[in-house]
Amino acid sequence: EDEKDAAAENDGEKKDGSAQAEEGEGDPCPECPECPDPAKVVLRGLEEKKTMVDKAMKDMQEERKQLETFEEQIDEKLEKLAALKKEIEADMALLDRKKTAKEQEEEAAYEAQIRRLVKTYETMKPKAAAPIINEMNLEVAQAIFLRMKEAAASQILSFVDSAKAAKISERLAFKEK
Repeated sequence: EDEKDAAAENDGEKKDGSAQAEEGEGDPCPECPECPDPAKVVLRGLEEKKTMVDKAMKDMQEERKQLETFEEQIDEKLEKLAALKKEIEADMALLDRKKTAKEQEEEAAYEAQIRRLVKTYETMKPKAAAPIINEMNLEVAQAIFLRMKEAAASQILSFVDSAKAAKISERLAFKEK
């Protein structure tokens, strides 16, 4: 009988425990004193995500401002470079004009010297001019004979060394083409 009584008590406790479990579904369990409300959990998660999104938006706005600042700086530097390029081009053009003027000046001086030599050799006797022409640079001789009257040039060339006279004649022929 004692066994029957003990078994009946156990059955009663089981029934009471089950009944308590069914009744206490809303009550907190002994491990966590307060079970969270699922709506509150979702709301808290959404608030955390909103905070993260707000922070990301703020970071993006700051980065956008930095990019705009960099873009403005780049534009300013490009404008400065364009102005510097124009200044360099103007300086180069001026230098070219000065160089051209200097070259023209040198060319005019060279022409004046050659004309004086032409006059000198045209007034000399052909036999006296020929030995000088024999020792002269071919380019200078060519320049002189190009500007000389044909009659004077032919008389002087007749007394010039035949090899030198041939080279001068070849240069004169090619220069005329």
